[in-house]
Amino acid sequence: MAQNENLTPSESPFSAPDVPPLQGAVGRVMKNPFVADVCTDPLGVDEAHSVAGMNQDLVTQIASSIDERHASSGRGGGNPLMLLTAPRAGYGKTHLLGRVAAATHEQVTLVPLAFRFGDEIGFPSVGLRGVDALSRAGGRREEWSRLREAAAGSSAAFLLKLIKDGKLPCANPEQAQRVLATDPGEIFSEQGSARLIGDWLRKHFSQLKRPLADAASETLTGAPPADLEKWVQVLLSLAGEGGGKNASELRSLASDSTGAGCEIWLRLMAAARPVVLLVDHLDGYYRNEQAGLRLAMLLLDLAEIEGVHVVLSLNQDVWQATFGHHLPSALEDRLTASQVLLRGLGAEDASEMIRLRLADAGVSKDEAEKFQRFLDVRRYFMGRPLGSVSARVFLRHAAQQWVAFQNSVESDLPIEPNEETGDGSLLPVIQETATEVSMAKVPSVFDTETGDYVKRVAEGLSEPVAALPQNDLPASPPPFPTSPPPLIADEEENGEGDAAPAFHSMVATLPTLGAAASARSTGAFEKLREMLDRLRTSEGGVKGPETVAQIQSLLGEPAVTVSNARDALLGRFEALRLQMAAEAESRQIDLVKIADLVRLAGKRFPLVNYDDVELPGLTGRIAARWTLKGSELLFGLSELNDRRYWQTLALFAAGRQAEIQENSARTGDPVSQFKIVAFKGDRDKELWSQLERDEVFPQTLRAHVDPLHLDTRSIASLYAMQRMIKEAETGAINAEPAQVMSVLARELDFFWKRVTRPITH
Repeated sequence: MAQNENLTPSESPFSAPDVPPLQGAVGRVMKNPFVADVCTDPLGVDEAHSVAGMNQDLVTQIASSIDERHASSGRGGGNPLMLLTAPRAGYGKTHLLGRVAAATHEQVTLVPLAFRFGDEIGFPSVGLRGVDALSRAGGRREEWSRLREAAAGSSAAFLLKLIKDGKLPCANPEQAQRVLATDPGEIFSEQGSARLIGDWLRKHFSQLKRPLADAASETLTGAPPADLEKWVQVLLSLAGEGGGKNASELRSLASDSTGAGCEIWLRLMAAARPVVLLVDHLDGYYRNEQAGLRLAMLLLDLAEIEGVHVVLSLNQDVWQATFGHHLPSALEDRLTASQVLLRGLGAEDASEMIRLRLADAGVSKDEAEKFQRFLDVRRYFMGRPLGSVSARVFLRHAAQQWVAFQNSVESDLPIEPNEETGDGSLLPVIQETATEVSMAKVPSVFDTETGDYVKRVAEGLSEPVAALPQNDLPASPPPFPTSPPPLIADEEENGEGDAAPAFHSMVATLPTLGAAASARSTGAFEKLREMLDRLRTSEGGVKGPETVAQIQSLLGEPAVTVSNARDALLGRFEALRLQMAAEAESRQIDLVKIADLVRLAGKRFPLVNYDDVELPGLTGRIAARWTLKGSELLFGLSELNDRRYWQTLALFAAGRQAEIQENSARTGDPVSQFKIVAFKGDRDKELWSQLERDEVFPQTLRAHVDPLHLDTRSIASLYAMQRMIKEAETGAINAEPAQVMSVLARELDFFWKRVTRPITH
């Protein structure tokens, strides 16, 4: 993603602030080569200054599809519409489109489309923004725009057709056809080798206008020649004289209110070369479902035009919130028929990017080598999930490191090559084993406590090593308690105590389940929670083996379960939570994972009976249910836009509520607490509001519906817990599921308390 050094700063496809050069402590003076991290214009990307291997297969795939469609006369082959998605912003979508443009520049006409705020979604806006984009983009010839190139190509194509059909007298038709079939710029440029043909065209245009319009009409089946005369005139004027007034006239024609002008313009350009519409920068339509529907229909209509190819580029969050499940299945299927997923950087790609940026900035070889050792790309990527690092995030990291490097004092000590890599890295590569490495010459970056936390995370990322050594575990998991614990008035996040005794019992039980003899006193439970809080937040400085022994005593675990075993589980959890964070942020809640966690917990918690309720009339569709003495929880496990599911669940719940009241009246027992739990994330606010507006839940049931909101961090924590319990069940880690839940209970305390909290209105 290197900046094109042939462009002036104002023309660069990358936007960056004007950053002054830095004066380092040892006299190094250099502008930061890494501050430009946003590609704004795909037509300004230079393939020679890009990382060649990065997503090269995707560039080839898109370019091949365009070539195939062109070879089959526009309709019979290739994919007329391709969907390019990235996990989030900064993965290089626009830059990838620029590489496609560079790879196919001489074979196709690329038209970037970026709608602006206030644009009506339709053909007129496509014509307006398309003409504007090409008029701003520089062509291969000096002072030529790509709009002028396209106009010259169309004009030459229609003139060539007249000569081939024998409708235009010509002294040497073979030579004329050969010239017209190559570079039309040679005809219309003042310095062109065939400029005499251009001069002759301008001199006799009044006689040629109607024949050229007839040739265009044959290409654009159904367009009357009389309507095309003005188009031919504007295109010839634009090709011979350039933009300005001619570009304004073309803009008016292509953006007429009927939308017909846009289609005529695209088909006139496609007569010379295939047209590829690069649709990008749709973030302004986030969560605008109506706009998403109109955009989908517009793009599919554009892809139906002969010779036109559409590449839709957007981030996963925009896809989910604006398109995704909000479209009719037929439209969604057509949009996703040819989908390409952009990957993040690898260590080799990142190293190549650094070398390109340093070379483009004119950094000396010696200085570049010193900075690369200082940056240590391999260490940055160590432990990070494959493909999870975006180019923008890495460039910003490199920019920060460049500032530190420029202001650092060079060490007089020689840097010895690393035995593992031989690359002279300042820090040795971390091994998967716990080998001690001397770091005496390197100052500590973290304090002791933060260092311990980072160490746990690093250990958790090491998949091949068991997360919990087998010889540190008891032979079998501690037994579950046989009697319920005393009631505890547990405090909620808002400071208010629980109101229902049945929920008190459940809340008190959940955070300490899986430990032997969990029927502890209230004081012991509160003391355990306080200790865990202090360990996690560093308040009070509680550290050392003594604290571990106290916790294990409270949990009822044998003393053989030492701190390194617990740290391994906590480290694995933190590593998974970091790994799941990107998915939690870029996608809607994965209800399959949440349902699995509800099932696993419901089957392992004492006092809780778990079952799956198949909803009437929805074969195979279920709701999860927790029942215990005095309370019943029903979990809705479907997307909030699945109206039929929620209506059926509401009917079932209303019937179940009536049964509970009838049983209470018959037996004289208190009415059991009953509620429906629904899960929603940051992207689901409008969907939930729509369910409420549509009155999916009847009035008598609304007081028993509890929508549980989960932020990104909470979702990542739930995903990590579900993954670890599954790993324990399958033997991927040497720990029992009960031990995982015991050690990590505090990590999900927010979830259990929220699930079991009585509804207050």
